[in-house]
Amino acid sequence: MKSPVFKPIQSVQRAIDIIDCFESARPALTLAEISKKTGLNINTTRGLVNTLLANHLLVRDPETLSYSLGMYFLGKSELIRSTVDSYIVLFKPIVDSIAEKYHFASSLQLVNQGQIYSVYCSYPTSRAYYIVLSEFSSLPKHATSSGKLLLLDEYKRIGESCLNDIEFKPYTTNSILSKEELLKQLKEIDKVGYATELEEYTYGVASVAVPIYDKDDHLLLTISATFFTKYMEQVRESLTSELKSVVAQWRKNEKKGVK
Repeated sequence: MKSPVFKPIQSVQRAIDIIDCFESARPALTLAEISKKTGLNINTTRGLVNTLLANHLLVRDPETLSYSLGMYFLGKSELIRSTVDSYIVLFKPIVDSIAEKYHFASSLQLVNQGQIYSVYCSYPTSRAYYIVLSEFSSLPKHATSSGKLLLLDEYKRIGESCLNDIEFKPYTTNSILSKEELLKQLKEIDKVGYATELEEYTYGVASVAVPIYDKDDHLLLTISATFFTKYMEQVRESLTSELKSVVAQWRKNEKKGVK
């Protein structure tokens, strides 16, 4: 079923666009930088920023004259964190076991409002070198294995229109750069039941992810393993088979009401 089409309220959308400007790489921005990132003129930006400031969604540094996200979000985050924690408690044993067995970084990703975030990461205790992941970071959809699973879910629900707004950013020379190439890969992912990423986001790094669906068959979570590229062909078959098996068992228990 296609999602209903509606026209966003412009002022609200612009305020959200301003909040979305702030990232871990750039936690503080000047008014001019916010104006440039949103494409809004400086006076419109100033009015919206002042409104966000008055409601504590933003704070202003009087010395640098830059803005950052306010403490408003801290209180609200606790409401979200309780839900996130429930999923972490449920899937932590699975994620930890994958990390220990294969000696790779393993993680749990949560889908929320059309984005996918890493919410729990586990690391092997018996390997000197492994890839460290960032928790609670948004993943680019077209360049990560979990992101591709989200795109597949959206494609199956609303069709090719979900691919129209993707910015095909070339993180590496292996990144997918066209709608046609991405659509071809999504169809293959649908057929095999898992997604891979091979140096598409970061050189030397590969990943495998499997989906976890809710009762309405919408993507809820993913479990993934991230490792150095050279290990992909060695572990692809056994790793994907085990990941799909544990997810299938969880789904079976969930339907029976077993926790």
